[in-house]
Amino acid sequence: MGVSKTLARGSIPRSPAQLHPAGPLTCSPLLFDTVQVQSDVLTVSAYAARLGQALRDVGGAVVEGEVQKPKRSGSGALWFSVTDGDAVLPCKVFPQQARALEHIPREGDLVRIEVERPDLWTQAGKPDLIVSQISLAGEGELLRRRQALIDRLRREGLCDPARRRSLPRFPRAVGIVAGKDSDAMSDVVRALIDRWPAVHIVTCAALVQGKRAPRDLIDALARMTEHPLVDVVVMARGGGSVQDLACFDDESLCRAVFACELPVVCAVGHTDNDPVCNHVAWSAYTPSRSAEMVVPSAADLRHDVAAARDRLDGVRGRMAVLGERVERASERLGCAAALDVGALARLVREADAGVHRRLGEVRERLGREGALLAERAHRILDRVCRDATHAGALIAAHDFRSRGWLLAATGDGATVRSVADLHPGRRVALRLYDGDADAVIRSIDPHKGGARHERSDRAHV
Repeated sequence: MGVSKTLARGSIPRSPAQLHPAGPLTCSPLLFDTVQVQSDVLTVSAYAARLGQALRDVGGAVVEGEVQKPKRSGSGALWFSVTDGDAVLPCKVFPQQARALEHIPREGDLVRIEVERPDLWTQAGKPDLIVSQISLAGEGELLRRRQALIDRLRREGLCDPARRRSLPRFPRAVGIVAGKDSDAMSDVVRALIDRWPAVHIVTCAALVQGKRAPRDLIDALARMTEHPLVDVVVMARGGGSVQDLACFDDESLCRAVFACELPVVCAVGHTDNDPVCNHVAWSAYTPSRSAEMVVPSAADLRHDVAAARDRLDGVRGRMAVLGERVERASERLGCAAALDVGALARLVREADAGVHRRLGEVRERLGREGALLAERAHRILDRVCRDATHAGALIAAHDFRSRGWLLAATGDGATVRSVADLHPGRRVALRLYDGDADAVIRSIDPHKGGARHERSDRAHV
């Protein structure tokens, strides 16, 4: 089938007549249907909008998975992916929701996300899960609860090493609480015997996993405290997942360990999985380490005994030297004892007489010095009295008031030395030999060298 006229490039035939302008053209139904489908073409944006709406119609959900490639944008939004090993879903948390997240995702975290809705980022053609909340799931949630309990017990002081009961140096018996016929039980027993073959061991089997384990472990600790010989308890279990060791994160068990009358050593888990019990008791982590903490080393004691023996040998040598010195001193004392007793008595009498003679000389000298000091003090006192009497007489002789003179002063206390210092009506204070008086200047006579005055009504003597 041919076409007589070529259509313009990019044009779409709308009817069979457009295929042949000269007249109707018979064409197959297949060709016509194809042309009709092509007439319903959508733009990319329109089809993207349909996809976005379809994604949003899926609705929200709670999804659990492992975090991959977390990052935070400058605006505070969080971007990461979650996977279960078979599928990967990109996620986004808007800044406002990011500030209220229960958990900030990190690489490898097992989390549970609350998906508000899926959405399509049309600019990049990339779907995103819009997340409103993130929390740890599985072991992550158990680790969060474990850390919260550790923080609470630490605030109460239960994790303070200073409050733990001290470990005995030579325990009469060591109690072991572990799973029945478990490797942990046999490992601790073997380590204790290797370190101290004479050790007395008391074992008590208990559940170390599951919901009933905390109560069973508490009962085992109680039985150990009732044993008359047990001085220290080792609570042991091999490593495992966080879920496996969850019973050692039980708060009631941790408080029972802290309150136990005997010191407790926890050989539970390993350095990468550290249950709460390890924080309220002495931590050993491994059976060999627990043995080192609760019993002495026989090899070390043998070494210490040998060292003590060497020190004793050295002491014996020094004692022999001291014995020789004592013997020589005894010989000298024997020679001194052989001296004439009469001569010794004479020497003692002469020494006593010399002491008494010296004391008499000192007493006479003190007497002479005392007399001289008394005489010198009397002379100094007489001279001071004479000087004071003479000074008093001089002062009395210079007092002009006793000879009829007076001292005049203005109201501000300035001494009146001339009539130029006065004017009529000015008040002056007069100081006489036997009292004071106030006066008012009535007139001044500078030619006569004096001033006439009259006492005021307020004058007094």
